[in-house]
Amino acid sequence: MDQQALADLKVVEFTQGMAGPWIGRMLAWCGAEVIRIESHRVPGVVRLYVPPAAKDRKIQPEMSPWFTDWDAGKLFVTLNLKEPGGAELARKLVARCDLVVENHRFGAMDKLGLDWETLRGVNPELIAISSSGFGDHGLHPGYVSWGPNIEAMSGMAWLGGFPEGQGAMTQYAYPDSLSALHGLFAVLCALDHRERTGEGQRITLAQLETTVAMIGPEMMDQLAHDQAPARLGNRSTYRAPQGCYACAGEDRYCALSVSSPEEWHALCRIIGREEWAGDAHLASLAGRQQAADRIDEAIENWTRSRSPQDAAKTLQAAGVPAGAVQNTEDQYRRDPHLAERGYFETIPHLKKGEVVAPGIPLGLTGTPGRTPRAGAAMGEDNASVFRDLLGLTETEYADYLATGAIEAPPEPNPENPRPTGD
Repeated sequence: MDQQALADLKVVEFTQGMAGPWIGRMLAWCGAEVIRIESHRVPGVVRLYVPPAAKDRKIQPEMSPWFTDWDAGKLFVTLNLKEPGGAELARKLVARCDLVVENHRFGAMDKLGLDWETLRGVNPELIAISSSGFGDHGLHPGYVSWGPNIEAMSGMAWLGGFPEGQGAMTQYAYPDSLSALHGLFAVLCALDHRERTGEGQRITLAQLETTVAMIGPEMMDQLAHDQAPARLGNRSTYRAPQGCYACAGEDRYCALSVSSPEEWHALCRIIGREEWAGDAHLASLAGRQQAADRIDEAIENWTRSRSPQDAAKTLQAAGVPAGAVQNTEDQYRRDPHLAERGYFETIPHLKKGEVVAPGIPLGLTGTPGRTPRAGAAMGEDNASVFRDLLGLTETEYADYLATGAIEAPPEPNPENPRPTGD
């Protein structure tokens, strides 16, 4: 198989949550060697996932689907970084790598003797990305952050929801994934700069700022008019009609958005209101916005007798932007487009044999990515990384284990053994 795009890149991760790990996940999918440093004292939060439909199974650190989604394809070592020997081994790993990814609370790396100046001292060409909630300076670098409070402080949660209601959260750590994508781009920029100049650099990314930047048009409204934009629900300032319309079935909807006279005329024909196409008042965006309730009622009268997929197909065929409002089951089991494109990836799993996971949608056709494995235990790769990559002797490796600097992998669970064979 042809070499993957980032096959020569070596990465060390000191990460938690998603904002850091998902950078490494995408790099590993592109062929990078990504070593994630963990500790039994503070396991990755995604390893602690308990299946909501089977809570009796309790925590299964290798079986969490979140763990596959954010961490598949990496190597896993366990170090106690509070032990001098653990921090020493971490620095040795950094000395042989190209990139460090960390997203701990501001100042945490400094306390472990893994600050930027120290790491740059062992690897002058190093690139390091530090992703934290509020950045490394300003008034609040030490604030604790998770996706929900970043979502709230950025204004994103305030803008969500309907005009008559309260703001709404996404129910997903959206700032984490948004920050990871910004971080990935910054990393690739820094790698390109180093390729041309030989210079490494530190990237300091504030997750609050990446999320504020995402609501740029609304922020421009504030800057231009000195007032907060209105909460619109499913409607739009720039398109009408726009919304989610009830379809046949329980809690099933179709979304559409009209932005041109051609789309408006096509919609009028489809819903049986051809006379509206010649209505001068409804020809303008402002006129359709004033008549939004009346138009929405007519659209919903049409959609209610159709499935979301049938409604969207009819609208799309006429040139009206539309789509079925899908849940995850729809996407996995019933979306022919995702299936045709092979979006979902089947990954070898060290415990289950194989699993299906969301694909990495980077679209590399010349050097397509892949995920070599999922389901690694904590410390799964201790021996291969520290003995084979770092060159520790058997005695040195045993000494680090004895002091607790290298944390031993957990004992196999006899109730859930690994499969044998190929």
